[in-house]
Amino acid sequence: FFQDTIVLVNIDSVLSDPEKWETPDQFNPGHFLDKDGNFVHREAFLPFSIGHRVCMGELLARLELFIIFCTLMQAFTFTLPDGVKEVNTKFVFSTTMKPPPHQLCAIPR
Repeated sequence: FFQDTIVLVNIDSVLSDPEKWETPDQFNPGHFLDKDGNFVHREAFLPFSIGHRVCMGELLARLELFIIFCTLMQAFTFTLPDGVKEVNTKFVFSTTMKPPPHQLCAIPR
């Protein structure tokens, strides 16, 4: 590269690469589990970027997500509304990649 060249990296291309993921366009927790159900780190999973530009809040974000997820799983059972067979997990392309709107029933335990 030339000096002072700005390089923009498309991290989404790694997150949706069929050579790295069995089902890149689907929510698949199996991407992160081995055959015994143990967690496996995948080098292609870069939700907080990489290198000098890595998110400084990664550890805090991971801890908060874990606490929130566990709290929700303990308090509720999640189901699809009547008549809904599956959730559309295809991302909507805009300034950020986001899932389309959908409904979910949270039933207190």
